[in-house]
Amino acid sequence: MKRATGKKIGFSSLAILFALSLGFWVGGCGPKMVPERTPQMAYEEALRLLQRKKYEYSAEAFRKLKEDFPLSTYTPLAELRLADSLYFQKEYAEAIVQYEDFKKLHPIHPEVPYAINQVGMCHFKQMLSIDRDQSVAEKALEQFRYVIENFPQSKYVSEAQTRMQICQRQLADHEFYVGHFYYRKGHYKAALGRFEGILKKYPNVGLERKINPLLATCREKIAKEEKKRKEKEEKEAKKKKK
Repeated sequence: MKRATGKKIGFSSLAILFALSLGFWVGGCGPKMVPERTPQMAYEEALRLLQRKKYEYSAEAFRKLKEDFPLSTYTPLAELRLADSLYFQKEYAEAIVQYEDFKKLHPIHPEVPYAINQVGMCHFKQMLSIDRDQSVAEKALEQFRYVIENFPQSKYVSEAQTRMQICQRQLADHEFYVGHFYYRKGHYKAALGRFEGILKKYPNVGLERKINPLLATCREKIAKEEKKRKEKEEKEAKKKKK
């Protein structure tokens, strides 16, 4: 009997076995190898989450992209979209920090006007009623004005102009609210200062019809008060002479 001998494995057979061990798809059999994750793939995955309004998950995905690929060309966009994810979650304070960081890190990036406009929107979304503090309205106005003045060709200018007008009306209404409070209490000088300030600072908000009659009354009342004060001083002066 002939002794059984093992067959020699050729180079091609070794190549196939090596490919299978690495997980390649060969001849329709075996598992596929997962392709290496690239910055573009990571960005597109995170962007899909943002577009599907999965804001919490998109924020985490953009953070991970920044950590995994800090030097990628997709990283600046990931930083901006992270801010957007926070903005849509109404995490306005955190979003402002992210937008501001983007501006500082990438001062000549074409999306800087967008980032500035979004900082304005973060403040805009937090504006309170006219009887409350209006500091956020002032901050929003400042950001929208900056976009208009420094990026006049930007596509965000039109939106910034509209928001700026709303902020101006909000601030003017607040000043009128305070002025009218003084007016009702008989503090006509304080009321006059507020009303005149509105016409000077916010001349195009449409409050002239409401303010002008009150201005006239304030000036009339102040003139009468001044006349009484002088008459009183004159009487006291005459008494002292006697």
